[in-house]
Amino acid sequence: MKKVLTVIGAFFARIWGWIKETAWVQPLLIVGLIFAVIFSIPTITEWIQGIAENANSAETYYKKYRKSLEGEETSDAQKLIDAVMANEDTYGDKYFIILVQSECGGCSDLQPAVELLRSKTSRFYNADTYGAFKFYTIFIDQEVDSDETTTAWQRFIDRNDDFLLRAAEVAENSWYKLNGHITDDNVTGLQDGSGIVTPTLFLYDITDNNPIEPGISEMMFGVSGTTSYERAERMSHAWLHSEEFTQ
Repeated sequence: MKKVLTVIGAFFARIWGWIKETAWVQPLLIVGLIFAVIFSIPTITEWIQGIAENANSAETYYKKYRKSLEGEETSDAQKLIDAVMANEDTYGDKYFIILVQSECGGCSDLQPAVELLRSKTSRFYNADTYGAFKFYTIFIDQEVDSDETTTAWQRFIDRNDDFLLRAAEVAENSWYKLNGHITDDNVTGLQDGSGIVTPTLFLYDITDNNPIEPGISEMMFGVSGTTSYERAERMSHAWLHSEEFTQ
């Protein structure tokens, strides 16, 4: 093996010696190297852009705030819903729960608005009075290792039919629906779990600023608006129980 390496090393050494001694070869190598660098720039740029896009994607952002379905009855998602049903402040006294999934156009459109409202809350309302904007996400297409034939999400909603019924009741009787922003199909799909869309937003509010019954107080099936600012503003109205969310 050592002899083979010695032979290979000697071969490359001779080539290098020939290059150094042959003056006309050196400019060609330099020019070739320059062109190689130039032609590789688009590929490198695309690679860097791909990394940046992945790091800043809506899915990546939502996963920072995800409550996982892993663990079934003891999952983080289940603990969150249990706290909501008990009107507990374990995760805060006011927050959105947002149902999302991968490759969801509506979820991608909503993400910049969520980030805007979280990072620039003062543009929309006084956080000292109405609380800092807070939210959690649940991915309805999260894959969980299991021997079951149903999905983790299906098992989750089967365990939480009381939660769906309460949320559907809130949606049905909300001013947001009476003002024409929720359809009967939205309510029915939520009630039996057969037609839950993404993103779906539940506002949990047990603060003194909530004029409605404590607990799940507002429902949104997607957030309308042509810009991120408009969508963030619509969410802030829900947070404040104002505008479209009041009589």
